[in-house]
Amino acid sequence: MFSRLRVLLPTDNWCRLLLAPAIVFVATAMDRHYLTDFWHHLARGRAMVETGTIVNRDLFTFTVADEPFQDNNWLTQLLYYVLYQHGGLDLVVFVNSLVLAVVFAILIAICRRTSGAPLLASGMGVLTFLGMWQVMIVRPQTFSFLLFVILYAVLLAAERRRWLLCMPPVLLALWANVHGGFPIGLVLIGAFLLGRIGDSLLERGRGAFRDSQVWALALCLLICLLATLLNPYGWNIYRYVMTTSARAAGRQIDEWVAPGPHLFIGKVFILSLIALVGIALWARRTPTVREICLIACFLPFALNSVRMVPWWLIVATPIMAALLAPRKPAGEPASLENQAPDRGAVAYCAVLFAVVILSLPWLESMNPLNIVRGTHRDEMDLEQVVRDLPDGDHRIFSRFEWGEFLGWRLSPHGRVFMDGRIEIYPDNVWDEYMTLTVAGTGWQSILDRYNVDCLILDSTYHEGLIEQVRQSTDWQEVNQVGKAIVFERSPR
Repeated sequence: MFSRLRVLLPTDNWCRLLLAPAIVFVATAMDRHYLTDFWHHLARGRAMVETGTIVNRDLFTFTVADEPFQDNNWLTQLLYYVLYQHGGLDLVVFVNSLVLAVVFAILIAICRRTSGAPLLASGMGVLTFLGMWQVMIVRPQTFSFLLFVILYAVLLAAERRRWLLCMPPVLLALWANVHGGFPIGLVLIGAFLLGRIGDSLLERGRGAFRDSQVWALALCLLICLLATLLNPYGWNIYRYVMTTSARAAGRQIDEWVAPGPHLFIGKVFILSLIALVGIALWARRTPTVREICLIACFLPFALNSVRMVPWWLIVATPIMAALLAPRKPAGEPASLENQAPDRGAVAYCAVLFAVVILSLPWLESMNPLNIVRGTHRDEMDLEQVVRDLPDGDHRIFSRFEWGEFLGWRLSPHGRVFMDGRIEIYPDNVWDEYMTLTVAGTGWQSILDRYNVDCLILDSTYHEGLIEQVRQSTDWQEVNQVGKAIVFERSPR
């Protein structure tokens, strides 16, 4: 009996494999930055529950009021609202952190499968975490990460168990209703297909297309493409994805710009490129055709957009682990089973478990780290601002990130100039928003034309506009909570 239980005790390999998922959980669960993108998803989830149907028009702004648009995040939005109803923001944050930890656990399992080295797999997980840290917030993309790594693991396992190719269409059908990142899953399957074709050509010459695995992957890709059409919008969902990415990139939204060295995620991306090139030159073997196809498919996307860097890292780190595998230290353990439990490993895992527990949102008051970093959120200030607003319907201008929370809190008795759904705003509205943000020429006439009666400005973001508003006789400052400064129309 004791010997059976002893198998379940931690070993050194446990310590290595658990490190990155634990870091991910702790870092995301303790994050107190403003939840960009989350609040309008929550608001739309509430609207769907209240109406009993998918809401395909704008409900929260006065600039594009009732504008029709596609909402392929609808399933995640419903989940967010159900979680929020049952456990508030704490439960939503916990589920998000748990999903991200699972993402990294699967990624490390993939790296370990390709390299046979737990320590190396853990290092790749930490590198990926550093590169994805800035984008791991509470939003539907979290579930895209999960579906992507599951798909990656399934495609690798299908080399030996072809029946597993039945799973990708199910994953893609779900993905198309969860987040707009689903086309990257098709790219992943396409890269595996190209790799298999290349391998077959090298091994069999002109008989490549007689390879049953090639046809299995091709059929899988076709069925996955059709599976993505199992959504409320059919083929039009691809137009939504293209419009969103094109507008966000054209308007220089942070996540859609190229990953330069001025950004932390850009630094990690450049480091990953240097590491990959160095490892490829140093390794005892050349990259396989499939590895080359994966790099060729995902690197161009990452070069063009910060938002694509996570996919690159998830794909590249197992390749780097595989290339390093022949050079791993001779004493590197290859499995979890060939190690005996160790007291140091038990103590390490106990400490890691305690840190994870203390990072739970419900226990933030007990976490000693919060004494230094604090637990304040910008949403707390905005909540107080909303409570202090006079009764009645309001037309509010604020930065679009804050517009998401204000839309959530004020609807239906208040609307905002803009929120985070960049794809629904035409160029003229975007230009007006930018003019207001920097207090450009004609800023007051824009506010007059839209009958804006309230400004909720960020003291660290709207410095020029705040100065102009304070000099205007049309506005009076009525409140300030934290960074949020409130102006109302002066009585005529």
